[in-house]
Amino acid sequence: MENQRVRLSKTLMKDALVVIMKDKPFEKITVYEICKTAGINRSTFYKHYGSQSDVLADIENDLFAALERHMLSSGCDLDNLVKVTQFLSSESEKWRSLINAVPSDEIISKIFTAKIVRTLMANHAWKLRSARQEEYALLFFCTGGYGILRKWLNEGTVDSPEEIALLIIELMGKVLKTD
Repeated sequence: MENQRVRLSKTLMKDALVVIMKDKPFEKITVYEICKTAGINRSTFYKHYGSQSDVLADIENDLFAALERHMLSSGCDLDNLVKVTQFLSSESEKWRSLINAVPSDEIISKIFTAKIVRTLMANHAWKLRSARQEEYALLFFCTGGYGILRKWLNEGTVDSPEEIALLIIELMGKVLKTD
């Protein structure tokens, strides 16, 4: 268990990285810049992280853990998806930094393989002709939903979380509509 001082140091470094990523690509960010922005020394940085990538991975883990907690208390209906998009909006600066620093296929893979996503889709979605088709459908929704959320976050969450949630639900319904 981390003590309060360690948590504070890590929070300062993660927040500093997010601030710097607003103006600079991740690949060009140095440990020195993170330390200067966070107001800590390099020895403190190296006590907790080995590189800038480790800080980014920690941010990613924090965000996905929080997202999973929101999804656990939700389902795949509109009200619950609104709660998830509201969470994304409330942490939009961090999510925007993350999605622009980490390759899309890595994030989609993380979403696609998340147990909670698979459980929610299995419990609330559909039954297609085969498990293979269900895998394709899940990939389709994860990729498409991620694309919508990425565009929304990068444009500064101009549309409300409710509008985005409704759009995703409507698109899922149209795709799954059987005649």
